[in-house]
Amino acid sequence: MSTSGPLPVLGVSTDDIVSSLRAMPPAQGATLTSAVHCVLDTVAVAIAAADETVVQAVLRDALEEGGHSRSSIWGHAASLTPAQAARVNGTAAHALDFDDVSSLMEGHPSAPLLPAVLAMAESRGASGHQLLDAFVVGFEAEALVGRLVSPTHYADGFHSTATVGALGAAVGASRLLDLPHEAWLDALGIAASRAAGLKSMFGTMTKSLQVGAAAESGLRATLLAARGVDSDKDVLASSQGFRTTLSDESGVPERWGWRRSAVNDVLFKFHAACYLTHSAVEGARALAREGLSPTEVSSIVLLVPPGHLAVCNIESPRTPLEGKFSLRFTTAMALTGRTLGEEDFTSDNLGAPDVVSLMERTTVRARDTNTIRSSQVTVTLTDGTTRVVEVDVNRPTPEDELALREESLVAKFRSLVTPRLGAAATEELLLAVLDLPRSPDLTRLTQALTNAPAPPPTS
Repeated sequence: MSTSGPLPVLGVSTDDIVSSLRAMPPAQGATLTSAVHCVLDTVAVAIAAADETVVQAVLRDALEEGGHSRSSIWGHAASLTPAQAARVNGTAAHALDFDDVSSLMEGHPSAPLLPAVLAMAESRGASGHQLLDAFVVGFEAEALVGRLVSPTHYADGFHSTATVGALGAAVGASRLLDLPHEAWLDALGIAASRAAGLKSMFGTMTKSLQVGAAAESGLRATLLAARGVDSDKDVLASSQGFRTTLSDESGVPERWGWRRSAVNDVLFKFHAACYLTHSAVEGARALAREGLSPTEVSSIVLLVPPGHLAVCNIESPRTPLEGKFSLRFTTAMALTGRTLGEEDFTSDNLGAPDVVSLMERTTVRARDTNTIRSSQVTVTLTDGTTRVVEVDVNRPTPEDELALREESLVAKFRSLVTPRLGAAATEELLLAVLDLPRSPDLTRLTQALTNAPAPPPTS
């Protein structure tokens, strides 16, 4: 299968980067397949979050605002304005922290991007291929901007999914509307001026709320640019612009180095926790599969990349959401044989004696280098012997394994969507997503997305 080839980027100016993005050929082959997989995964995790407190609150707020409803709310029999739909669906897509990951972006690319481009595409009568193509270009923008501000942007406390995601949403929407070059520059500038998100919100509902705001900001930025609102046209490189203000400017846009569209390197979660916990989780699960019993464990040492300590090292999580950002909690659950699906992140498990006992025996340590991405799980047994497993879950899926990845994503999709929509409606939505590359419009998809319970009353 062919993929979109590498594109030249001549410098770090916004003009150069927009020229590169606008020159991207229509998505095809493995690139198109990866985009479909992102849609499949994102709508599933969003629908599963339909009844989460933060999603319900944002939805009620939007319903009270009112407006000309043209875009669907996933998992609800409702529609709102495109900007409102982007806000609600973006919040839902990140509420469970079960959405996809991009190492290039240093964040979750689809949660702020897909809600914006789908809301825009639905309101403008776009085809399935046009939606996917806009998604691919927006994803590329997230990777490029993410590298430009890496590593200090995220390390200093900015939530890249929300900040960088707003710019990706603006680019995807600009591609969808086929805006002229100058309007792309303005859309990026407007989106950059509105981009916000703090890592201090991790473990709270506001983490997903700021992702919904990013989706809305990117969409609104594009609409305003299309109406002639101008902005700093070199916001990625200008003095006191996005890059100079929010990073130390040491990041390199590795589009110079990566060989295929960034969406091909997307990573998917199969545990409902922060992705940075997954290598340790997989190491613990490997030990459990080998027959290691929690009662045999004397101590556990987790050796992880230094950046993990500021993201997912909540020592004593008080809520299930905080548990998703706790290496000790997630590793303990894995060693006790729990699968770490959404159903495992409960208050009962936070206080479960077998989990608590293992957490108390777990120490988290940072590696002495940032260049190794794997996590090492070392378990010392009561008889004095040790077991060591090292895992790196950051390997992108090769093209010859895409069919296997799709099988895993379909299983995840059914497990998340069926409780909300029922078996028949879930299968219809599944087919609608998989058929997107050939769909002349989005009617089948949007009808399947809203074949669901009515939204909550606003009062």
